[in-house]
Amino acid sequence: MNNKKFGLRVRKLAVKVLGKVGVREKIIEPPSIESNSPFVYYAYFDTIEIIHGIEGIIGSTELPNSLIIRPGKFKFDEKTYDLNREGLYRFVYPGKENHQRIVYEKNIDALLSGISWIYSHGNSDDNKTYQEINEKVLYSKIFATCGSISEWAKKILEENNIKARIVSSLTLEQWNSYDNGHILLEVYRNDFKKWVVYDLDNNSFFSTNGTPLSLIEFSTHSAVSDYMINYLASNVNVDVANFVDDKTDYDYAFLIEARFANENSRKQWYKRVMQVPLIGDGKFNYFFNDSDISRVMSYSSYYKHMNKEQFLKQFYSE
Repeated sequence: MNNKKFGLRVRKLAVKVLGKVGVREKIIEPPSIESNSPFVYYAYFDTIEIIHGIEGIIGSTELPNSLIIRPGKFKFDEKTYDLNREGLYRFVYPGKENHQRIVYEKNIDALLSGISWIYSHGNSDDNKTYQEINEKVLYSKIFATCGSISEWAKKILEENNIKARIVSSLTLEQWNSYDNGHILLEVYRNDFKKWVVYDLDNNSFFSTNGTPLSLIEFSTHSAVSDYMINYLASNVNVDVANFVDDKTDYDYAFLIEARFANENSRKQWYKRVMQVPLIGDGKFNYFFNDSDISRVMSYSSYYKHMNKEQFLKQFYSE
């Protein structure tokens, strides 16, 4: 709401209330947006930190017109900001403009954390193209579902020479119309010498004894809930104001808030949806569970069974 509308509503309310008790109206107008001051903050995992600029723009450059930038000195409203740490930076001028950029050089955690800060679970951006998302993301959050964010993030990582793939999972429990599986991203981490699964839809990755889990490891541990949920960002990760099905007009806010209300409810949900891990090769999505083979394959002609030894050799031979 802009300041003029807000001020008008306040005056009307004051006249209505004060007039009843014989009090003379005296309302102070809120300052205009011209009195606001711009600021910049840095976000990394659960950290939010104000970044102080230096007066003047000598030695600084304009913010590049792309989400991912390298460390450097950049100008914003006649000040220079030294963006020397990897992670997400937001440039805020209340009432006027917003910008955001992820500084990335080699810290994959910083890149994934930045993506997680930008994204919240919803569906208002699901139908946008990759280019449309790349344009919007320069100044706004993105609201999409698990498949959309995983596909977008995969392209971002690959453009930065990071090996990544889309993976998924299914439940073997009774199906319903809304909650039968999940889509995630697996990233090959040279520092761990293994594939690590990331649920960017929920700002999360998973570990046991300090070691991050792959898709199949997480599927195993989710069945007994003996793992830790690690968060890539502490943002508001559900678009509860605008998560409406475009076909039925059903509002999913109540459902999603309950699912992610606490760690126990999250683990219960993972226990349901992570029962059958699947990885694709561009033609089929393969699974190795020996129980209910025909049932899983009946869900889609793209689902194919593979014995576990073959599955591990094909997808985890690194």
